[in-house]
Amino acid sequence: MQAGTWTQGASFYMSPASVALLMLNLMDGLFTLLFLQLGVAEELNPVMRAAYEHSPLLFMFSKLLIVNAGLCLLCLHRKLKASRFAIRAGAVVYAIIVVYHLAFLAHLVSHWPFGA
Repeated sequence: MQAGTWTQGASFYMSPASVALLMLNLMDGLFTLLFLQLGVAEELNPVMRAAYEHSPLLFMFSKLLIVNAGLCLLCLHRKLKASRFAIRAGAVVYAIIVVYHLAFLAHLVSHWPFGA
């Protein structure tokens, strides 16, 4: 085996859907963290709840790591139609989640302050 042969054909190209998935995941994490910190939401995922209870930084790190690792695996197999579909589907799902977060934020702002 020649040096560097394992990287032959490797590409760092990221599709627009991959970039969208990463950005939307980050937005989801930040919105979730904001709502948790404000005490207006609770994390239902037991793994992520434990991470948040340990540290908000661990929560964000875990959230980003899990999605990024999954996306890396899908990108490694991006020649497969199923991988490309999964990336696009993930971006759509996260877009819906971010729209939900924005609607929830608008609701919170329209009812601020909570105690009044």
